[in-house]
Amino acid sequence: MPERRTAVFLINLVQDVNILRPLVFMASRDFGMECLLLASEQFVGRDQLGIWYGELEEIAAETGARLHFFANDWEARQQLTGRGVIFAASESHLHNHVTTHSVFRHAPPGYVRVTLQHGFECVGFRHSADHVRAHGPTASFGADYVCAWADPSRLYSLAPSQAAKIIVTGPTAVLQSPTGPIPARPGKPGLVCENLHSVRLNAAGDFKGQFVAAFSEFCDRMARIDRKVALRPHPGGQYVVKNKVPLPPNAVMENAPMYRTDLRSFAYGISAPSSVLLDMLIAGIPTAVWRDRGGKMDADAYAGLTEVSGPEEWFDFAASAAADPGQFAQRQADFLDAQGLILDPEEVYARFAALFQMVLRAGLRPIGAVAETDRILFVANARVPTLQLSFEKPLAPLVERGEIATELLTELEVSIPAATGGEEAQQDWLDAYLDRFSPSVIIFCRYSGPGTRQMIGWARARGVPVIYHIDDDLLAIPPDIGEKKHAFHNSPERIEVVRETLAAADLVYASTARLKETLLEHIPGLNIVAGEIYCSGALIKPPRKAPTRKIGYMASADHAHNLTIVLPALERLLDANPGLHLEFFGSIPRPPQLERFSDRIRTAPPIADYESFLTRFAEYRWDIGICPLAPIDFNLMKANTKWVEYSSVGAAVVASRGTIYDESCAGGCGLLAGTAEEWFDALSLLVNDDQARVAMVDRAQRKVEQDYNIGRLREQVLAIVAAARDIVAQGRR
Repeated sequence: MPERRTAVFLINLVQDVNILRPLVFMASRDFGMECLLLASEQFVGRDQLGIWYGELEEIAAETGARLHFFANDWEARQQLTGRGVIFAASESHLHNHVTTHSVFRHAPPGYVRVTLQHGFECVGFRHSADHVRAHGPTASFGADYVCAWADPSRLYSLAPSQAAKIIVTGPTAVLQSPTGPIPARPGKPGLVCENLHSVRLNAAGDFKGQFVAAFSEFCDRMARIDRKVALRPHPGGQYVVKNKVPLPPNAVMENAPMYRTDLRSFAYGISAPSSVLLDMLIAGIPTAVWRDRGGKMDADAYAGLTEVSGPEEWFDFAASAAADPGQFAQRQADFLDAQGLILDPEEVYARFAALFQMVLRAGLRPIGAVAETDRILFVANARVPTLQLSFEKPLAPLVERGEIATELLTELEVSIPAATGGEEAQQDWLDAYLDRFSPSVIIFCRYSGPGTRQMIGWARARGVPVIYHIDDDLLAIPPDIGEKKHAFHNSPERIEVVRETLAAADLVYASTARLKETLLEHIPGLNIVAGEIYCSGALIKPPRKAPTRKIGYMASADHAHNLTIVLPALERLLDANPGLHLEFFGSIPRPPQLERFSDRIRTAPPIADYESFLTRFAEYRWDIGICPLAPIDFNLMKANTKWVEYSSVGAAVVASRGTIYDESCAGGCGLLAGTAEEWFDALSLLVNDDQARVAMVDRAQRKVEQDYNIGRLREQVLAIVAAARDIVAQGRR
């Protein structure tokens, strides 16, 4: 695959966080992009309560994104290295958006610039009369693409010059709406949202005073019937907070981000004209629009919804909502339907997913580009590590110079059309997708999802070879790997898909010879080959020529059963060596037996992107890496990935005897152990003899460079593609 793309999220207004947050998670978790939260220093000044800075830190921690603050355009431009996409939630040529607009103007050509519609009535999309008075009838954008909530025909303030940029995606907010049970809330309060900083309330008339007075008297009336009222300030304006507006005793402040507020837990909602009204409608609570008594404020965009002005109307509405909330449902549903908004979360996700896929596919042809010889479609349940280390990594140079084009089709993408339009819609979508990309090879990588028959049928009709790549016995996953994964892989539907696709493929590409033998026992006569290399390596870090201080284990949670066989030796080793630390890298849980060692046991979260993982892994500077494998048949088919990766970053290896690691560790390139005593002895030897440890790593790294280099893996992959093509050409299926 090409170099890893970067998704940059420009944050200038505090409300930008709410709009951009779902896309940060999509970019990181679902598309493996490096993420940068690029926030202006003005943002810090606007976040007077510190709420949103804390949210950015949490988003960064959960997604692995980097958070950087910039003071000017030049500082922002220096962060935009490589290629990728820049999202802005508040960008236009208007003065209020000059910060993000300027960054867009100076962005390098390797970045696609995307502006998001951030509100129902939003500058450049739909202007209220008050917007027109303040900003003019329209606005323009510095973006290459502009993501709108509805079709351009409904965006009556869209400038003709901007129409070609529009992509209809729907609002990101629906991607983070609560979906679980509605939280119990005794004496459900109502919710009143203030938007008093808005240009709409700065027109002629004391609109702010009217709203505050109406709210105060409404609260007094609700207090007489022992009811509370929640007040939510606008996240950016914070009028009642900044102006220290006194709250009635029965009023409570709701100032959390909208994605942490379950609107379904409120009895009703009241707001001046604002996008929060749509949030209330989507949540399905009775909703009313506040208008000034004289009707001067423009609220035409919300015509058809219940309107309230004075406190007596607020009270009557609240009473009606409490007595019969269902009476508002049809009116509100009709209003939403009339807007033509894309509000289905699956549809919104699919549309943004298509945008991300476009960014990942896009790229400038570099110097030295050659004619394209292959178009490889990878089909996988997700962008799994197997795909990255077995195909993306070795083929990257060929993709970079244009010799090979690749694309990844995930189970989620295949499933969405069926979920929204049924099986026929899925078939139509798949045919259109395959016709568009027109692959010359289809490689299923551990795939167990829907659509395989149709994809294979498409390939058969066009003489396109089909390869199934497999690195575990997916037909017999043991319970040892964990209940959740065991249940996932052993569902009858998935096993049937794997078995059927293995049998139908022109060639099966197994990760090890032992796995090849096992699959032939499952399906006699299978057309299958085993690779000599599964994971390639290179010298990333030499061994540390200093006393041993770190032992590590890299694994996912489904390897907990393997760790148990070495725990007694590790405890004994840590007791004997007070200066020694043990680190876990990945989702494997920290064993309770080791809690007594306190901060000598460290953990690091998994990293989805393989290249980023290797870079980060090397920074930990482990002296020794362990490769325990429980003595079960499933483990006997494992590849030697950990030995390659540990050796590449300068760590000596101790591994389980009687496994794939026997060959890897041969020739003094690692130590083998079986019993707890052997594990302790092997680890103690390396901990106490630094010269022996360094010499062992030097030998292992020479073996990696000679036998496991990326060039050999690339040749292996290309040879397997060529073999599958020969099978099809000679009609040997």
